[in-house]
Parts: sequence; C-alpha cells; structure tokens
Amino acid sequence: MLEQIKQLLEGSVDAAVVLDRDRRVLYYNRAYEASTGLRGRQLAQKVAAGAHCYEVFPLEICQHDCLGCKARDAGRALRVDEIKAVRGDGEELTFIVAAVPVSLGDGVNVIIETYRDVTADVRIQRRLKVLLERERQAKQSLEEVVRERTQELRQAQASLVHQEKMSSLGRLVAGIAHELNNPINFVYGNVDFLGQYMEDLLGLVQQLDAATLPGEIRVEFDDAKRRIEYEFLVEDWRKLLKSIRAGAERTASIVQDLKTFSRTGGGELQETDLVAGIETTLNLIAPLLKNRIEVRRRFAPGVPRILCNAGHVNQVFMNILTNAAQAIGGEGWIEVGVRPFDEGRAVEVAIRDSGPGIGSEAMAKITDPFFTTKDVGEGTGLGLWISENIVRAHGGTMKWRNRDDGGAEFVVTLPVRAPESARHGIGAGEPRGAVHG
Repeated sequence: MLEQIKQLLEGSVDAAVVLDRDRRVLYYNRAYEASTGLRGRQLAQKVAAGAHCYEVFPLEICQHDCLGCKARDAGRALRVDEIKAVRGDGEELTFIVAAVPVSLGDGVNVIIETYRDVTADVRIQRRLKVLLERERQAKQSLEEVVRERTQELRQAQASLVHQEKMSSLGRLVAGIAHELNNPINFVYGNVDFLGQYMEDLLGLVQQLDAATLPGEIRVEFDDAKRRIEYEFLVEDWRKLLKSIRAGAERTASIVQDLKTFSRTGGGELQETDLVAGIETTLNLIAPLLKNRIEVRRRFAPGVPRILCNAGHVNQVFMNILTNAAQAIGGEGWIEVGVRPFDEGRAVEVAIRDSGPGIGSEAMAKITDPFFTTKDVGEGTGLGLWISENIVRAHGGTMKWRNRDDGGAEFVVTLPVRAPESARHGIGAGEPRGAVHG
C-alpha cells in the first residue's frame, strides 16, 4: 500500500511527504525536495536519521497549529490556504497545504501532506492589490484636484462677476448722481429766493392790511383773507419751506453717500477715513434698521486714515452690517467700534449685534463661497466670502465668534498701508480667515 502511494506521489507536480503518526518523514517526492532547497544527500540523511517534518521543512504553522496533527486526530482531510515557509536558501514561499490521514492496514496509519506552491500567484495578487490601491489613490487625488479646480473656477467667476458688478454700480451711481444733482441743485439753489419772494408778498399784504381802505374794498380784502386762511398760510409756508430745504439736503447727502460707497477709483488705493466710510454705510442701511435697531457707536479718538480701496472696504462693512441687521429680525442693537491697533500700524473695526449668533454648522463654513443660511432668493452665499478676500487682499484679517452674552461679533483688522494686491479688491491668498468660537 505504501509503495502504491509512493508511485502515485512521485508523479505529482505538488510537493508531497508521507509522515508517521509522530510526524517523522517516511517518504518525499522530487517536488518536495525542490521545495525544501536542501541538497539530495543532506535531505536523505535527515530522513534516515528519523527527522520530523518540521525539522526538515518547517511551515509557519508547524509548532502551534500542525495541520497533519489535526487531520490525524479528526480522521479526515484538512486544508489551509496561503501558508508560508522558508526554503533552505532563505527564500520565502507560499503554499496551499493539505493533510490526509491514511490507514495502511494492520494498525499502521500515516499522514500524507501535499504542498501546492502558489508563491507566484500570491506575489501577482499582492502586486495587483498594490496597483489597484495606487489607482484608487490616483483616482481620489484626481477627483480632489478636479473639485479644487472647479471650486477655484467658481470662485474666480464669482470674483469677476463681483468686480464687474462693482464697476457697473460705480458707473451707474455716478450717472444717477449727475442726473439727480441738477434738479436737487435747482431746488436747493432756489429755495432761498422762494423764501425771499414769499417774504416780499407777505410784506405787501401787511402794508395793505395796515392801510386805510374804502369800506367796500376793506370788506372784500378781509373776506379774501378768510377764504384762503391767511393766518394759517403765513404760519405754514415757513414750515413748508424749511421741509423743502431739509429734503433737498437729505437727498444730496444720500447721493453723496452712494457715490462714496460705490467709489472704485479704477482700482487705485486712496487715503480713507474708515469712520466716515462706516457712517456712510450706516446711512445707506438706515431703511433696513427701520427704527427698530439701535446703532451704538464706539469710535476711539486718533483713528488713523488708511491707504485702501475705499469702495471695496466699504462693501465689507456693508455686508457685515446688513447680515447683522437681518439676523436680529426684531428689535435689538448693533455696536460698531473703531480704534487704532498694533501701536497705530493698523485699525480694528469690531461689529457686534444682539442677534441669535452664528450656528454651529455655519461657524466653520460662513466664508465658504455659495454657503448661505438664508432662504432661496435671499442670499447668494458670496457676501462674507468676498469680504474675507477683500480684507486678505488688504493684508488684514477678519475673525468672527459668538459672544458669551449672546450675539455675534466680527472683528476686521486692516493695516494703515494696504499692499498692491488690494488694487484688485479680492485676494487669492491661502484660506482661511481665523475662526473664533
């Protein structure tokens, strides 16, 4: 029976070995000899000396999880995939190992173990796995690059649209201001003449009233005064004249504020009074406040003028103040503080409000382009992104946080002299503005 097994195994391409119950080697085929890496005489001497299988060709499972022992004890064939072994020359091989208990009769039992060399297959699989992982990483990197480039293109497009809108707004306001100034100047310039004419007419009526008129004319004169409510007219026309003058002055002031706010100066940097610019912005958003929001001014003395793109800086404060007013909803307050900073080398503007504060999700995304918490149609999600980039282009910082006593706070710091990048209005520096929470 053993001889038949030997003949069968000798022609096998798989390494094979026959063991007794104690795992001593009884027989091995040529494929087994090649797998061990031992020379024929050296292997034969070990077997002749009664060497155990783990002494001849140790597998990684020999000492703690012997497959032959398990098959012997279970009385059935067992198999384990991808078992490593080190050949005599030091090369690591990988096998599929099978163990089969066989009875030869007369109480003689042996264990047949076969080793199918899958080293090349395993190496190919590992190489393929590495290549697939590299492909996955490359694909992931490519997708990330595409996302970044798409975001950059969207930001660049938004920047160009914004700059074109600001330029168009400046031209539009300049044209409107020119058209409005003519009638405003006409009204404002003639209101004093109108007042003088009315005073002359009043003097004439007073002279007639004091004169001695014939009885019939006196009656008609007094009757005419009653019909036109002369006493009321005398009192009211001065009020009307004062209102006309105030309205003309207010209209002229609004036009000037619009011109100041939208001034781009062709990208030129200008010496700018930040306090005056903020006052202009507050005047423009007055309708949004609707007498429901108190504006608290905290302007420190000695605030230096700064060299900046005035139109874009004005827009930064317009965006922050508008958001604050919209966040408050009902009654509340907005506090605007301006003070010298960094020993006069910069100016700090702090805008606080009594609103609900910034939500946890919005805190980290508030200046992401196209991110908005407003309803559809109420916001583009570009205002604070544009603001942060304008501030960055000016070499400044914009920080935001929720105050401990409620409401949000935005702090903008601008250097006294902005870099040349501020000419373009929107910076392209590394994101992001600091977030304080």
